[in-house]
Amino acid sequence: MQGIYKLTDISNIKRISFRQDINGLRAIAVLVVVFYHAELELFKGGWLGVDIFFVISGYLISNIIISELNEGTFSFKTFYLRRIRRILPALFSALLLTIPFAYFFLTPKAMEEYIDSLIASVLFYANYHFMNLDFYVAESTELMPLLHTWSLAIEEQYYLLFPLFAFIVYKYFKKYFIFIIGILTVGSFYLNTLTQSTDKFYRLEFRMWEVLLGALVMILSNNLKIKHLEKIGLPLMLIPIFYFEDTWINDAEPKIIALIGISLIIFSNTESSALTKILSLKIFSIIGLSSYSIYLLHQPVFALFRVYKSRILENYLNKNTGILKYELILLLLGLFLLGFLNYEYIEKYYKKSISLKSFLGLFTLTILSIVGLSSVESKYFENDYLNQISNLNGNTFSADGVSCHNREINNFCYLDNSSDKNVYALGDSSLRSITYWLARESEQADFNFTSITGSSCLFNFGSKILENSCPLVDYDELQNFVLKITDSIIVYSGRLPLYESGARFDNSIVKESGAEFKPLTTELKREIEKTILRLIENNNIVILIYPIPEQGWNVPYLFTFIDFNINDTVSYPANIWYERRDPSYEILNFIKSDAIYKVYPEEIFCNSFVKNECVGAFEGKIFYSDDDHLSLDGGKLLTDQIIDVISSINSNN
Repeated sequence: MQGIYKLTDISNIKRISFRQDINGLRAIAVLVVVFYHAELELFKGGWLGVDIFFVISGYLISNIIISELNEGTFSFKTFYLRRIRRILPALFSALLLTIPFAYFFLTPKAMEEYIDSLIASVLFYANYHFMNLDFYVAESTELMPLLHTWSLAIEEQYYLLFPLFAFIVYKYFKKYFIFIIGILTVGSFYLNTLTQSTDKFYRLEFRMWEVLLGALVMILSNNLKIKHLEKIGLPLMLIPIFYFEDTWINDAEPKIIALIGISLIIFSNTESSALTKILSLKIFSIIGLSSYSIYLLHQPVFALFRVYKSRILENYLNKNTGILKYELILLLLGLFLLGFLNYEYIEKYYKKSISLKSFLGLFTLTILSIVGLSSVESKYFENDYLNQISNLNGNTFSADGVSCHNREINNFCYLDNSSDKNVYALGDSSLRSITYWLARESEQADFNFTSITGSSCLFNFGSKILENSCPLVDYDELQNFVLKITDSIIVYSGRLPLYESGARFDNSIVKESGAEFKPLTTELKREIEKTILRLIENNNIVILIYPIPEQGWNVPYLFTFIDFNINDTVSYPANIWYERRDPSYEILNFIKSDAIYKVYPEEIFCNSFVKNECVGAFEGKIFYSDDDHLSLDGGKLLTDQIIDVISSINSNN
């Protein structure tokens, strides 16, 4: 027991002098994050750089607090002032740099989100802001300038709470300090493994085990010296960075491997080791010192550049919004220069001493810029079409201010209109705008309404062919829920051409971007037939929505980024769509029953407004919120047909 106590004793912990190897590790962490967001294939697991930062932060912060507690010099006021000097000035200056570029480059919807994220970043709740953001209708993450501030928010929340925790434990439970830290670490990690939701990525309680791990390493390394651990730690840290793609981003395995690796490197603390000498090189030293500023600036630089490229017609129409090699070199050089300058003239200045006057000046300028940006946001709504574009994604049935899309089982949105007739919407995101209008029309059309929709959730009984992409927690539970639906009308929809072919749509001018699927033609034919017939067995009537014509290009972007007029028509040859949807039509046409009513969206959008063309916008109406989801205007046209069918069914029963 005496040996264990010596190993875990915190009474002899002293302030650690500057470690060049840890500064070098900061450089590696920020480099892999930057290269990952630059979409360099080699650094497919570069997102682990943030996790490495968490461990390093936990190591350093816990040492500061515990050493000062031992010395009797710890002060909450001094601690928080140091954090303010370290964090806020560099953050404010980085935010100020992004504002003018965001103002001129971002779309109306993106600008709204950007302003919200600005406020969230300043108030350190960006992790919860982005956690609650509906990414399915929001701008792509690669186009969000401040998405990366979620990690900064987690660190600051930790810095706010940990000193108080450490002070109390030190005062009353000093002997058990490391054991309490260990229990919290294991508990946080266990919580992380319990959920598959995005909460585990953004919430402090699910991520603090990584920061606490750094505290454990600090305490143990203070009392136990083992040389050459870096020889094991380095490959453990690097292998996940080069091996695990972002499909693993919410999984524990790559984090465990990489964080054991960084922990062993820090633990070894051998100044004479070859790794320490490498990490102490001038280049790593400069990047490490500037790592915070580089991290703050890298996402805005990449995101705003991508947005800028998408504003150029020839680039957008050729989907050439990725960063080319020569562009990447210039961006990286500019990024590292900006990062160094922000460190040299902002970080260093405020680290030495905090001038209340200069700090308040920087803070006031930041706040005034945010307020000013919000107040002039009206510039985007000077034209009717821009106003229309800005609200295109408000096309989801909501309850209590929360979207009904992607709701978990037993939390589906239900509208009780005191009717003896029930209508269910069952399918993927193609039903989003339709559920909005069905909910709006349900009272007048005399039916109760329930929304059961999820992104990439093509509902099928049996083999669960799309289970892995469906966010509705437990697919078996979902099936059991649906099996209980009887004597109702079920509106069934899914983006079959994508699931069937596995390929994104090419309208002959552009090809839609995004992840592709494994082709599922044979499985789809069998499973959809089985599903529809099983629903009918329960005395239900199924309104089968045939594939909604895809667009290929993001229709609102054509108006926002390119010199389009609201009265311009956005369209492509209908024959291209017919060829695309033919296999899906074969699947659906195969299903026969008198209890099936069929609705054909292409009759609305193809060869109607414009002969031999499928339209995305026409005479002031924008029918799509992106490249395949209907906007409010488009959804209304389709829902009117569905309501007519529902009314016909009800009148006959």
